[in-house]
Amino acid sequence: MENYDANAVAEKIINFCISQNKNFVFISGNGGSGKTEFSKILSKKATKYGKINVLDMDDFVVNTELRNNAITKWNDAQNKEHTGRFTTSCPESYFLQSIKAILYNIEKGNDYYHWPKKATTSKECNLLYGNAILTIIEGVGTVFLDKDKSHSLSVFLQSKKEVEIDRRIKRAEKSNEKTAEEVKEQFEERNSQYESVIKPHISEYDIVLESVEDFSLNIIRDDFKILE
Repeated sequence: MENYDANAVAEKIINFCISQNKNFVFISGNGGSGKTEFSKILSKKATKYGKINVLDMDDFVVNTELRNNAITKWNDAQNKEHTGRFTTSCPESYFLQSIKAILYNIEKGNDYYHWPKKATTSKECNLLYGNAILTIIEGVGTVFLDKDKSHSLSVFLQSKKEVEIDRRIKRAEKSNEKTAEEVKEQFEERNSQYESVIKPHISEYDIVLESVEDFSLNIIRDDFKILE
């Protein structure tokens, strides 16, 4: 399997989107698969062509404490029932109507002021452009959003278990899980929900990539042959 530099992959995706008038890019994948890193590369490279919008699904996630104190049920790949907290693999974990409203406004050409989750004052609001050449929506929860293939492209990133755990441990201090022990302890529950709820949506995505240790990419599937 040939390995590709993420910058080169991003450049080809941007060129394809511009040439095909695709104004939205949806990025999903398992935790630690490099979704945020890849969206940053995409947005940085796309800015030379015009205005860019970037939306992080984390901005639309329900409060962590509320999710951790609520119980959900799901069946794993062996159809065994489980109960546990609401991770970001659950549609109930998002304020989906809020991001749908934003995307609708952008689609209609309307500018929109977005108040990010971590913003504390209005000065930190982001102006989203109705005439942006590209709007990037990043996060596992993009599987729950409508994607009109006539003007959007979708990318699904995967990483192996050991890569995900290693990346989660490295960013632990900035996340809800503060230690390596917490990361490993909660991985199985999170992964079980991911396999059950998110992974079945892979077939809906146009490009499937594997992110390896150094954030370079292996191409698993490329429906439009963009990366050839």
